[in-house]
Amino acid sequence: MSTGTPYTSALPCTPDQWPLLYLCTVAVLAGFGLLVNLGVLYLSVFATDDCGSTTSTPFRCTTAGTLTMYALPWMGLIVAAVAAVGLGLDAFGRGGSPWRFLLVGAGAHLASIGAVVAVAMWGRRKQQTTTERA
Repeated sequence: MSTGTPYTSALPCTPDQWPLLYLCTVAVLAGFGLLVNLGVLYLSVFATDDCGSTTSTPFRCTTAGTLTMYALPWMGLIVAAVAAVGLGLDAFGRGGSPWRFLLVGAGAHLASIGAVVAVAMWGRRKQQTTTERA
């Protein structure tokens, strides 16, 4: 039976609590990003398994390529957390909603992981066609 009153939360939040809730949400998502980065690091180690088996050295087999694969996810996570916190709290201070800036942080983190995948896959297609011809 509807009483005509709008839905109210069991745990109402005052405007003073929103920054803390937002920062806790960013911290939880950053922790999840940490777990994702550990998985990407694990897979990055195996991306260099075929290094040294071909005459042309792909970028992932160089020192710069390996360091790129190891560092990009962590830099992306740092940029994501700083962007989400900084832009979100700025929006909150101006009276706007900070929650949309969680997507900005997630996009920054996904872009860094996409760059790692691109580095890991760069040169694989050419290498496969060369080994098939031999």
